[in-house]
Amino acid sequence: MNPKQEIFRSSIVVAFFNLLGGLSAILVETSIAANLGLSVLSDAFYVAYTIPYIITNLLTVTSQFSLVPFFSSLDSSRDNEEVWRGFSYVINILLLGLGGIAVLGAAASPWIIHGIAPGFTRQHDAMATQLSRWLFLIIIPAGIGEVLRSFLLSRHYFALPTASGFIRNVASIAVILLGFHRYGPQSIFLGYMAGYLLQLVILGGQIFVSFRPRYSFLLTASGESFSNLRGAGTAQLAGAMGWQGLVVAERIIASFLPAGTLTALNYGFRILGTLAELLGGSVGTAALPILSRAVASGNREEEHRTFRDTLEISLLLLTPIAVFCLMLPHNVMRLVFQRGLFDSGATGLMTIIFFYYSLSLLPFAFIRLLCFSLFARREPGAYLRLSLLHYSLILVFDLLFVGVFRVGAKGIPLGFLTGSLIVGGLAIRRNLGDLDATMDRVLKRFISKNLAAAISSALSILVLKYWLPRPDSATQDFIFLCLTCGLGSIVYLAALAALRGLPVTQFAILWSRESTSSGNLESP
Repeated sequence: MNPKQEIFRSSIVVAFFNLLGGLSAILVETSIAANLGLSVLSDAFYVAYTIPYIITNLLTVTSQFSLVPFFSSLDSSRDNEEVWRGFSYVINILLLGLGGIAVLGAAASPWIIHGIAPGFTRQHDAMATQLSRWLFLIIIPAGIGEVLRSFLLSRHYFALPTASGFIRNVASIAVILLGFHRYGPQSIFLGYMAGYLLQLVILGGQIFVSFRPRYSFLLTASGESFSNLRGAGTAQLAGAMGWQGLVVAERIIASFLPAGTLTALNYGFRILGTLAELLGGSVGTAALPILSRAVASGNREEEHRTFRDTLEISLLLLTPIAVFCLMLPHNVMRLVFQRGLFDSGATGLMTIIFFYYSLSLLPFAFIRLLCFSLFARREPGAYLRLSLLHYSLILVFDLLFVGVFRVGAKGIPLGFLTGSLIVGGLAIRRNLGDLDATMDRVLKRFISKNLAAAISSALSILVLKYWLPRPDSATQDFIFLCLTCGLGSIVYLAALAALRGLPVTQFAILWSRESTSSGNLESP
């Protein structure tokens, strides 16, 4: 199977389970929103969850950048003893490190909360501090779970590692819905902990059954693979600190805005991140082992072709979604959130924030995919410079839009958009990750045709939006979105095919197996 076929087929598997995971993650937020609304209590919870969420999110997003290439390089040596030494080393380092962070975070919670939300009253500080102490505990099973997930991905087991997020979220939703009336906001912590522990058991069971791991208490190791892991880990730690600083700064800014704004901004970025991960990250996840092998073998032609294919497939998946989010933000937000204490006023605020965050979907996904390429190329230094510049620019424009131009809540997503566009443009101009070789005439032609197809899709939705009756209920919103998004997708694909940007036969070629390939995607 050629690389493009492998990426496409693996992307479908990853995207399907990421879709389930993404939708269920939104339902976790919906279950919290239905019980807390946009209120002082919801702000207190999300302030308390700020640092634990940053840590768990960074573990999820960045572990595969370093651990998948690390485990792949160990596996290529055909030395099982070396593989399990590396596996044990990572488990032990994370267990001790995350355990220490959890203890320190719980002890320092009063100062953390006051630093993140200086606009809170004493009562709200106390409420957030109590929640924060419990929430720090979830980073331990979250981190170990990411090691297990990355190990399976490195062995080309895509289904279970990506499905585990869906299973985790379902467990969290069940505990929150069943336990909130009895335990109140504490049920949210119990839900998260139950979900992460269940994920840990499932992934660990798969590794135990398939590979019979040999664990040892190892805290030191040497060799090229371990050196590359430490270099990647150092860059990720520094990048994590930069991202943490940005999130904290944005929470500080939002704490001075009207009540509920902080929560709405959290929901808006969570949806943006989910979409970018679902459609862009899925392709990057599928491509990372192939990119890593191409770099390890010194095959630059295959590396550039693979990354170009990755960008094309990502654009194909992300572009229509970006159109839908920009054209139909109110309908989407009302369908997803408006229930219980989340009233029409809260939906109106969410619609504004969601629209402006949606403008960043494509540039943010591009930067994320570029990070996959940089780690496959073993360039953690370039990743670190890119990340720190990205975060710094976002913060500068956040302060400019909110503090100087006084545009309110939408200033933070506008700052994110401006920073992402500038960093993406600079990465291309500076040929970061050898982008000049990747962004050849073939990719540029595809981008121009993709833009024309997107405009056609947007026009068809605009016509249908004003022709159909205005929906007034969740059921009508669902039907309305099915009709408009369905027609928009058809127009988008038809326009792309008419422009020969997507030959009709390409789907069959990408999906077909070569005669020598008979294994499934769960096989190593």
